[in-house]
Amino acid sequence: MLHIKQYWSNYLLLLLSLSIIYLATFAKLDDNADKRIDRSFKQALGVFATAKALNGIISVAQGTEVGLVVTVSVGEILDPVNDLVERFSWVMLASLTSLGIQKILMNVAVFKGFEILLIFGLVVSNMLFLLKTKKYQKGSQFFFKFTILLIVLKFSIPIMAMTNEYVYVNFIKQNYNIEVSQKIVDITGDRIDQLSKKETSIFSAKYYKEKRAQFEKFVSTATEHIVDLIIVFIFQTMLFPIIFLWLLYRLIVYLFNFT
Repeated sequence: MLHIKQYWSNYLLLLLSLSIIYLATFAKLDDNADKRIDRSFKQALGVFATAKALNGIISVAQGTEVGLVVTVSVGEILDPVNDLVERFSWVMLASLTSLGIQKILMNVAVFKGFEILLIFGLVVSNMLFLLKTKKYQKGSQFFFKFTILLIVLKFSIPIMAMTNEYVYVNFIKQNYNIEVSQKIVDITGDRIDQLSKKETSIFSAKYYKEKRAQFEKFVSTATEHIVDLIIVFIFQTMLFPIIFLWLLYRLIVYLFNFT
């Protein structure tokens, strides 16, 4: 009975190792994850450009004063959304930094030397498991743990990228669509720009009230969709990586008994 259990343990370990080698070298998980990260980076860069453009438009519009009889300064209307846009720019910069770090880790994971080290670790781990020598028990345990760490590092970024996209498409996109929000913010910026340049009768009090109401409407729309974009990018590019780093830290502590 003990011999049968040992046989199946050896067989399962070998099967698991071969599966990992296949996924690491032939399954193209890295290519798919790399494309997802590149797509997210381009998307974040586009949103960042939109935010900076809106910031510039609002800064110009803030100095706009219309009318002689009735003077309406739009600065007080645009100031809150301008502050929000500036903070949003920092969020997008942090998102781009996070995606850049993920890209670097992805490049390390796809490096041939890393794949060779992983395969070497799996082969040696199987050999040590088959031998079961007490003489090198401590060394074997350390090598097993090191191989597990290599496996986690190899697959964590692809898994995180796939999970990120799955969660966004199935649970977030319906309420917080990046493309839609970016387009609306972009259009709103153009409308604010056009409205700040629009000329009309300087004696029309009704016009100025309508113009102020239009500014307030555009500001409300921009604010709503900027907040949506902040929520999505914090969730996608910061929350998941922070969770991943925390889990990686806990795994290292657990495997190597660090305190």
